[in-house]
Amino acid sequence: MKYQKIIDKVKSGTMSRDDLDKLKQNAEEKVAKGDLDAQAVILAIQIAKPSDSYILFMGFCPNAEFENRLDIEWKDKGICRFDYLESESQLERFNTIRTGDLVILKKIQQFGKTMRLFGHGRVKSIAYDENNIRYLVMDWSDQAEIIEVPLMGCNSTVDIKSMKAVYDEMPDEFYSWLGLGK
Repeated sequence: MKYQKIIDKVKSGTMSRDDLDKLKQNAEEKVAKGDLDAQAVILAIQIAKPSDSYILFMGFCPNAEFENRLDIEWKDKGICRFDYLESESQLERFNTIRTGDLVILKKIQQFGKTMRLFGHGRVKSIAYDENNIRYLVMDWSDQAEIIEVPLMGCNSTVDIKSMKAVYDEMPDEFYSWLGLGK
């Protein structure tokens, strides 16, 4: 295959998010110019795990109403979505999530102070629906315990943190809940 060395590097897990983004942009430009072999690079990037992983604290209650919760449906379907397309800044953040990132389902408990966590899982791949809306294909944990922890950062639906930032701020209970040790 024409781009096999590039695809092998993408699959190695040694490329950063920025490098994968640049490579994807180049591949999309090649496809647009008629180089259909570059589509294989794009497909490899969609399932590639970057060397720098994130934690996404993801809200799941449209309009902050618990009655509108989406987490049960997402877990049943093995997905995670962000459909509030009007919020360009949050959509942009959601679109940086990649294979291997950890998604934690959150609901603000005490505004500006705490959040409840309702589940977690790893991103298996990226997919697009019939309207070309990006969503995450998930491997959700079957762990069902709900815990309350300090709120990290902003009160938005899509809140991305580096692993280091989370490690520095979260209590030991959080790591036990994840099934990890701190």
